[in-house]
Amino acid sequence: MKWILRWFKILEGLTVEDVIAISGHRVYPDRAALYRGLDGLKAREYILGGARGIDSDALEYLSRTQPKSIRTVVVPNRAIDQPHYARQITSRNATRVIELKNTGTDRFMVRNRFMVDRAKHLRAFYDFRGHGGTYNTIQYARSKGVPVSISHMIETDVSKLHNLSEREFRNWIGSVRSSGTHLSAAKGIIMGFFQKNKGYIPADVVNIFSNW
Repeated sequence: MKWILRWFKILEGLTVEDVIAISGHRVYPDRAALYRGLDGLKAREYILGGARGIDSDALEYLSRTQPKSIRTVVVPNRAIDQPHYARQITSRNATRVIELKNTGTDRFMVRNRFMVDRAKHLRAFYDFRGHGGTYNTIQYARSKGVPVSISHMIETDVSKLHNLSEREFRNWIGSVRSSGTHLSAAKGIIMGFFQKNKGYIPADVVNIFSNW
């Protein structure tokens, strides 16, 4: 690793112009979709979270395809505390590592907000589950006026979506709809959930279809 920066020093010589934060799930179905989403990006600096999954895979890919970029990894506590695989990917591919030295239960949320606060844009690789770290990061970015673009990582295991609570599933519907996903990509999943759990499609859901 080339630099280990304490959180109170990270702004020295650093601007947020042309900085893209990347957020995504630890487990996701389609690496090719991730690469397609990254191919559309061009930035002076990328900020990533240093976890396994999309964080590590995106870091490794950007190192190969945009080797002149600054690739900043932000870890909640210390780099040495990261999972072994993610730590190795970070060591080989990051140009800058920021350790937040946070051991609290909110450390991942703090890390995600830290990334958004230092970016001009958030690119999320998201499966519209309606909860979790990536979902919360998207909501935080929007609340701060940071532009958000979403690469669709629709969960291929529909049973996982059908096992959500109705409230969680309705949050998922809202996320899919607000992202601009075409109704045809989600309608079957939505209908299957309510048929399985209620035996019918609620009237308000039918109205959602009509106004999608």
